[in-house]
Amino acid sequence: MMGIHLRGTFDSVLNEMGGNPFCIFGQARQAQVFYLYCKEKNKVQDIKAFIVSDMTRVVRKIPMLHGIPIKDIHWLQKQGNTCNLFLAAREKTVQEQLAPMLSERLEGNAYYVSDFTNNIMCYRYMHLYYEDILSRYMVSKNIYDEGYLNIWEPGSENRYKYWCKVGDGVRPDLDIFNGNVGIDHLYARQLGDYHYLNGREEEPLQRESQNHNRFKIYMVKSHFDRELKEEFYTPYTETIQAGAALTEERISEIQDDIGENISIRNRDYCEMSAVYWIWKNEKESDYIGLCHYRRRFVIDENVVSYMISHKYDAVYTVPKLTDGGLRDEFVERYYFLTPDVWEQTEKAVKKLSPDYYEAWKSFGKSYFNISCNMFIMRRRTFEDYCSWLFPILEEVDRHYMGQGRQCNNRYLGYIAEMLNTVYVMKNKDKLKKGFVEMKMLL
Repeated sequence: MMGIHLRGTFDSVLNEMGGNPFCIFGQARQAQVFYLYCKEKNKVQDIKAFIVSDMTRVVRKIPMLHGIPIKDIHWLQKQGNTCNLFLAAREKTVQEQLAPMLSERLEGNAYYVSDFTNNIMCYRYMHLYYEDILSRYMVSKNIYDEGYLNIWEPGSENRYKYWCKVGDGVRPDLDIFNGNVGIDHLYARQLGDYHYLNGREEEPLQRESQNHNRFKIYMVKSHFDRELKEEFYTPYTETIQAGAALTEERISEIQDDIGENISIRNRDYCEMSAVYWIWKNEKESDYIGLCHYRRRFVIDENVVSYMISHKYDAVYTVPKLTDGGLRDEFVERYYFLTPDVWEQTEKAVKKLSPDYYEAWKSFGKSYFNISCNMFIMRRRTFEDYCSWLFPILEEVDRHYMGQGRQCNNRYLGYIAEMLNTVYVMKNKDKLKKGFVEMKMLL
């Protein structure tokens, strides 16, 4: 039976392992922070593998991390001997989930550290290298606040204040912020002007205008969704079930398998199967939006009123500032897409929309991403966007389907997220756009 031990520091964990080979249980931020610590201590050669509980979620996209294989717990059991583990997880997760599972299935010892220690080490390895940027450009904020992401407020003298969501376990490349090039200049060069709509004062819409026919935000849900611990109100919202063709379970009055649809391909298109349904079947709303069951727009009726009265074409979530180029973000750091998928997307853009090709090439080297496929658009903008987007997705999909490959890994949804930013880049001078914050529900 495996022993589960809480230790005070990363040093004490390595000391107790005594130079023997070990595995890191996890592959997300805490796992990569411990990897960076081991790298600093010249202990990387002792790491046998990153262990995950469900290999099916990652095997098609990320077989290795930092050159170290990713394996599942079944692989670990088959090793035939005991193995030390570092549990890269929060205390509650270790105590309530990992300890019972691992104690019954493995021999040896597993170690974890307190949430406080995890926080300190995360700060050291993921924020130390941002100190220069933090001191010059970013808003002072408790970095451990949960919920609100990508806080970005207008600053004095037209300089924006940023709180960026830094790359998990990746040391930022400060060279991109060299000399006198400020973050606001990097943003303007890529995306044009910036309008922050949260906190705008405007008279609420007249009662007769407060209806879903004028302004509607579709909230995407799936039968796989877990129960939320909290709720957050977004006005003018109606749920839509994505991937309804793949299950008999019904969780919403609106499903994406009615009328003209691609619901059966939801495993690759992800929330974009719902967007396709809206594009082909929803003909009433003047403004159309999309959010997710866990990701919501931080808006109220004042923001909606301001958007309509000032004739905004689109509103998005506050852009995420990355730390070294968006191709690296999607392909090299987070493994959302393979290099081959990136190449096929580039070919599709060049073939079908050559006027967008330069924007696509620039996107790969840019730093701001409008994430999560969340938007609120005027109907004419929405129609233009979908008419441009889906042929590109279909072209990439046709390439892989022609090989008999249905990936089932949401890759078309990730491509759509990239192309959302490309669309804004190409139209930055004629698209009147605003940004609001996003609330991530637990």
